[in-house]
Amino acid sequence: MTSPLSRLVATIVLVLAVSVVPRVVRADDPATRASRRYFERGEKLFALGKFDEALDEYQKAFDAKPIPDFLFNIGQCYRNLNNYDQAIFSFQKYLKLEPDAPNKDSVLQLIDELEQKKQRADASKFVVTPHPIVKVETSPPIYKRWWFWTGIGVVAAGATIGIIEGSKASPPATDLGNVPFK
Repeated sequence: MTSPLSRLVATIVLVLAVSVVPRVVRADDPATRASRRYFERGEKLFALGKFDEALDEYQKAFDAKPIPDFLFNIGQCYRNLNNYDQAIFSFQKYLKLEPDAPNKDSVLQLIDELEQKKQRADASKFVVTPHPIVKVETSPPIYKRWWFWTGIGVVAAGATIGIIEGSKASPPATDLGNVPFK
């Protein structure tokens, strides 16, 4: 039989053993919590198609805790924003930090596609498209207008009549009167 003293000692030992056993410490430091918070916001914004805002959140998450997977998400945002240089850079950096990534083949394929799109976009920048020739309707010069020649004719006729009438010989008119010779 066990004595009450031995039971008391066993109970004390059990309580001490339980209290001394180290607790499992969660690896949830402040950087990880902040990173997770930014990542979750980025995921929501990405799902809504708000790629600029999602990009900001993913970058904040990477700044808080530089996990290579964030670079993949950043690359996806840049890809959807048609910023090919930054997308390629982010995907390449992702593969550099995570050389044995499970999606390595698909990321390499994405990089190839983005480089092709970049080349097409760059080529289209240097293509000179001819501007359509715009024919501006200009009015004919004034000497080709009907009213110009009509005006010239009226002025010429008036001048001719004025010269003819002005050249007729007639005695000057006076208030003194004229005395005719008989």
